[in-house]
Amino acid sequence: MRNIYRSLAGNSLAKNKIVYVPYIISAIMMITISYVIFAISQDPVIAAIEGGYSLQMIMRFGILVMYNVSFFFLIGVSRFVIKQRKKELGLYSVLGMQKKHIIRVQFLENLAVFLISGICGTIIGIVLSKVVQLGVLKIYHAEADFGWDIEIVPALVNLAVFGLFFFLFFLINALGILRSNTLEYMKEESKGEKKPKSNWLLALAGVILLSGGYWLSFRSQSAVKAFSFFFYAVILVILGTLALFVAGSITLLNTLKKNKNYYYKTSHFISVSGMLYRMRKNAATLATICIFATMVLVTLSSVLTLYSTVRTLAEDWYPVDFHVVYDSRAEEDVKKARVDKLRAGAEAAGIEIENFLEYGYYNGFAGVGNGYCTTYPNYSAIETCEVFLMTLDTYNAANGTDLTLADNEVGLVTNGGKMQSGEIRFRTADAEFQVMDGESDPYTIVEFPKTPKISYGGSISLVEGVYFFVLPSDDALAEVSNYIGQTIREYDDARDFVLINTTSNRETQLRFYDELQNHRDEYDYMSVDSRIASIDEITGLYGGLFFLGIFLSIAFLTITILNMYFSQLLQGYEDSKRFAIMRKVGLTRKEIKRSINSQIVVVFLLPLLVAVIHTMASYPMVNRILQLFGGCEPKSFLLILGCCILVFAVVYTVAYLMTRRTYLRLVSGAYANK
Repeated sequence: MRNIYRSLAGNSLAKNKIVYVPYIISAIMMITISYVIFAISQDPVIAAIEGGYSLQMIMRFGILVMYNVSFFFLIGVSRFVIKQRKKELGLYSVLGMQKKHIIRVQFLENLAVFLISGICGTIIGIVLSKVVQLGVLKIYHAEADFGWDIEIVPALVNLAVFGLFFFLFFLINALGILRSNTLEYMKEESKGEKKPKSNWLLALAGVILLSGGYWLSFRSQSAVKAFSFFFYAVILVILGTLALFVAGSITLLNTLKKNKNYYYKTSHFISVSGMLYRMRKNAATLATICIFATMVLVTLSSVLTLYSTVRTLAEDWYPVDFHVVYDSRAEEDVKKARVDKLRAGAEAAGIEIENFLEYGYYNGFAGVGNGYCTTYPNYSAIETCEVFLMTLDTYNAANGTDLTLADNEVGLVTNGGKMQSGEIRFRTADAEFQVMDGESDPYTIVEFPKTPKISYGGSISLVEGVYFFVLPSDDALAEVSNYIGQTIREYDDARDFVLINTTSNRETQLRFYDELQNHRDEYDYMSVDSRIASIDEITGLYGGLFFLGIFLSIAFLTITILNMYFSQLLQGYEDSKRFAIMRKVGLTRKEIKRSINSQIVVVFLLPLLVAVIHTMASYPMVNRILQLFGGCEPKSFLLILGCCILVFAVVYTVAYLMTRRTYLRLVSGAYANK
């Protein structure tokens, strides 16, 4: 008896390869991508390199995203497969098989699909993970590891997760068989289709939801607000897209159908009628294609933009080889002793000092905007920013410049800030907002050419920009710090810092950095930055985002293409009968073929066109979110975005032409002359 079940399961897989082969391919790709992300997140070789920890943390987050995407995609494919096989399952019932026997055949089919996809996906994933590992090591300037250590734990856990997924798919399908009358499956093809009805309320809701998502994108004026509202904008756009495809398309077609002058023409009659029934059954799938196409474009353009600018950003953030920060509240003899110890330690570590500069500055957070700079603003027009205060002498010495300022002038350099010119008043945080010196005369802003050469940045910042205020004298610096210095005094206070530039090689610098980190108390510093180590760490974070973005883009692209294929497959089965009827009532092959071409072109172009519109509408919000990661040039982002749209359109067109062949093969016999 068991041989019969295995034989039925094997024959079913072979006879239904047109649906099972894409199902298996999609499962293989999801398993492969998930394994690669999981393996990289656990790879001890990558964990040992500078910046590897940040990359692996990103990958650990990515594996959760990938599992969620895989589950919801594969369950949809599984439901499609079982739907296409309903007639066959009904035939089993006619032949006398009970539901438990049908479920057993289903279990064997499901098990075979899992074993094939699991084994193939794991093998491909092992090979691909090694290629990715070598690529990561090259990016991080680490020595390549050509050993082949297979990560057993990620492979087993990955297989267990997908095994659970397939078991859930089986349970859902089995429950559907138990709750239905399998004999009725034989009659489903003879059931008439319901007339698609307009739904103006849902269509209007779609317009409102989509408009709301676009409004959030265009109205988010700051990076923090854009990041806060991004999730809500995505939900609104997804729901709006689904509503417009499901209800808006049918409502529009029914409106055209009521227009007798337009509808009662041969070409329009066939196209509109065909599209009505096509959209009724495929609108949700087309909306899914559109949504995932948008995900591909937004994700790919964002990670490419970040990764292409990471080196430039990191070099701006860490312009000197070593930046050591001390608490300035120590006595002068203590300050001198610790600086002497730092110099001696650098020389002992083999550091060839090019210059050794000692300066001071104030650093904290304040509100900047509308010509004011104040601590803890109580009105929303001012945005919270990171603020650095230093004297003109400090700025000139750090940058090797010879700039000057008048007593009523303040130098200003911003990174991500909006204020570039005009006047600035420094205010207290109390209700009176007293202007410095009790007068209303503000400082005149003088734009300085470049940021001071101190370490000031980071990979992710929740402030609206960084402002460097350069005061003309020590007295002016002390006066201003009294007004906006609450945060500075309570948290960071004044700081002394030492800048060290060296001609030593990478290995020597990293050894000295390790020496400083391992003897923090001995050197008595508050923080230390190494340019090389910091750039490696930033590269690790951005590299993790880059690799995760690439993998997710591949997954989204795979889902897009396979949704397109299954949509064409389902429509091919249904249209073959519809076109056969049209041929019998007298329509010519030319008229039917023209109708086919017009319908599938619309179905092809609609998701792509809407995806491009969504992507362009998301640009303002995504561009501002990128500011949280250090920012990017809008022109560079637009160029990369344009290239991504162009490349995706080409890939999408090729995929469409390939899936179109399946559709035409299914329907071509329906209207051929006999």
